[in-house]
Amino acid sequence: MKFCRLLLPLLLLLVAAVPPAAAEDGQRVILVLDASGSMWGQIDGKTKIEIAKSVVGKVVGSWKPDDELGLVAYGHRKKGACDDIETLIEPGKLDAKSFMSAVKGLSPKGKTPMTQAIRQAAEALKYTERQATVILVSDGIETCDPDPCAVAAELEKLGVALTVHTVGFGLDDKGAVAQLQCLAEKTGGISVLAENADELDEAITKTVEAKTEPAPPAPEPEPVAPAFNLTGHVTMAEGVELPKKFDSPAWALYHAVGGEPGERVTTEYGPDLKLNVEKPGDYILKLNNDLAELSVPLTLTEGTPVRLELSFEAGMVRFIGMMDAATKVTDDGAAWALHSTAGDRLTTKYGPEEVFFANAGTYKMMLSLGTAQVEEEVIFTAGKIEDKSMMLGAGVLDISGVFTPGGPSVLDGAAIELREGKANIDGNHERISTNYGSKTKFDVPAGKYLIVVNQDYATGSAEVEAKAGAVTKVEVSVNGGFLAVSAAQATTFEVFSATKDISGNREKLATEYGDTLNKAFNAGSYVVKATGADGVELGEKTFEVKAGERVEGSIP
Repeated sequence: MKFCRLLLPLLLLLVAAVPPAAAEDGQRVILVLDASGSMWGQIDGKTKIEIAKSVVGKVVGSWKPDDELGLVAYGHRKKGACDDIETLIEPGKLDAKSFMSAVKGLSPKGKTPMTQAIRQAAEALKYTERQATVILVSDGIETCDPDPCAVAAELEKLGVALTVHTVGFGLDDKGAVAQLQCLAEKTGGISVLAENADELDEAITKTVEAKTEPAPPAPEPEPVAPAFNLTGHVTMAEGVELPKKFDSPAWALYHAVGGEPGERVTTEYGPDLKLNVEKPGDYILKLNNDLAELSVPLTLTEGTPVRLELSFEAGMVRFIGMMDAATKVTDDGAAWALHSTAGDRLTTKYGPEEVFFANAGTYKMMLSLGTAQVEEEVIFTAGKIEDKSMMLGAGVLDISGVFTPGGPSVLDGAAIELREGKANIDGNHERISTNYGSKTKFDVPAGKYLIVVNQDYATGSAEVEAKAGAVTKVEVSVNGGFLAVSAAQATTFEVFSATKDISGNREKLATEYGDTLNKAFNAGSYVVKATGADGVELGEKTFEVKAGERVEGSIP
């Protein structure tokens, strides 16, 4: 591959550019190799890590016996970790087999902490005691340290002769290019970029010319603009990092208009902010993390980076639902509604237990399950992670509707009503809730209730007591059966009680339309009257309904 063939002489030239050392010492070099996840990217059909391994193998094959070589890699052991840096080979006489075994074992995974990797490599070279050279091969931008230039300058001031050469390839990020150039310039090294094979060839040519033809002293390098001009870090509270569950807050940057947020510029996520905002001006930065909020006005001026150290001053509370003192809520339908002290609902989450992250302060939490409900005042303390149990003092009523005790179940369309256990002044039991089906459950506060089951015109009821933390099973019988009656040319059926009152009238119990009647009634005797079009009476007949059975007939 052309890219591979060109990268090899570049690395050899960088090694040749190492400042001469005392004869007895030889050259002391550490190769810092990028093994971050982006190294799986491809150039000319091969991954960058494959190209790098191949080129390093050729460099090792032509290494001078008197020169020392070490190896540092980063991003090869775990994802998302800024401390994933490892000195694989201490600088010393080269053992080519061991060196290449370490290189071939690299598998890209994580971040790009190249600045700290250079620091670790330089320290391994004892750069404050002897001449030291670091060659960095990277394909991406620093993702852990906000200011590589500052670190490079610091190392240069402390070292006797620390030189950092940088090789970048496959880069499409201007910030990454600036960082690699700055790392080299601050330490007197050279930086070569290889966006493609032709540019790499040109860069090698310039390097050779600079080495073979003496050049006048280079002017002081122009200041390199920082990769980011707005950076920040946010904590849960002063000195307390965000808990893992809430470690991805949203940073939303807005243009400031009259002191208020205007057009949104961008939104970033995570505990750290790294932005390069193009236009100077006034902005408002709004942070959101679950219920915790933070708003920061700021002004950006050209050439002056801004660093923010912020704190939500928030707390985290895990709420645990309890039916009673010993029984946990298990129903996913349990609702946790957090309110302000003024009563405004802020949010609702669902489940047996839920976690909330909110600015420090006093709130009201309402836990609801079915008709059971409890409300308590809760306090979120800045920097504190706490558990709080809330007890409903509730039980479960498990209701089954049947036509007769131990007999067939009512149909799925049956109505099962939960009513107050105590009758009101009119003698009625106020309805609390209605579910439909042959079986249902009610989550209710401990106490006495009346259950009413309605299957068509058949009705049954039962008194029941719910106990906190317990499931109470109740079978309610409507003591009824089905009455099926047909009549030729019928349009209406009227059902009356078989018994007449003192005036000789029968109580009308039901009216159904159509040419058949097929409904459930409580056990007993009934008179069914059939009527045709225009009110023509077709006749009437008495039927006996038995509990748990079906009676069929016709009129006349």
